[in-house]
Amino acid sequence: MSTGGPAELVEMAATELRAGRAVIIPTDTVYGLAALPENVDLLFELKQRPPDKAVAILVARPADAEQMFDPLPLTRRLMEEFWPGALTIVQDGCGVRCPNHPLVHALASEVGPIATTSANLSGQPTPHTAAEAAASFPTVQLAIDGGLLQAPASTVVEVTEEGLSVLRQGAVVVDGFVE
Repeated sequence: MSTGGPAELVEMAATELRAGRAVIIPTDTVYGLAALPENVDLLFELKQRPPDKAVAILVARPADAEQMFDPLPLTRRLMEEFWPGALTIVQDGCGVRCPNHPLVHALASEVGPIATTSANLSGQPTPHTAAEAAASFPTVQLAIDGGLLQAPASTVVEVTEEGLSVLRQGAVVVDGFVE
């Protein structure tokens, strides 16, 4: 588990990610198990998670979501209203979130989009501390301590040409948010 200055932690995490390894990072909601998108299979292997369950892509800025898909007008409105924040937007099968956390922002600015999922083994409770998350993944060499995290998970919505559906209710309420 690592603590230190923000720039040092970002550099340590960026080095691990670029080397094809996973890291445990704090977000604005829960601890995340993260890897670069080209190494997303590592997340499924570590979590013992079925590969048909999607992971979110964290970005530093809303504009970075355009690397994954061409945002629909409703998607753009959701980004403007709720990002950075605890809203994961799924469009064209890709879930993207711009967390309101300075470390994630700095790390995604450094390495680009980051694939992430909650830092727990599949089916197990979500850990509230970096130590708990690290205990679940002993082969992960870097777990950044962001303190006690007990916020609700992000809300997950899917946006299509037909509109908006809530896939998981979490920290953000989007009821009544329509085109």
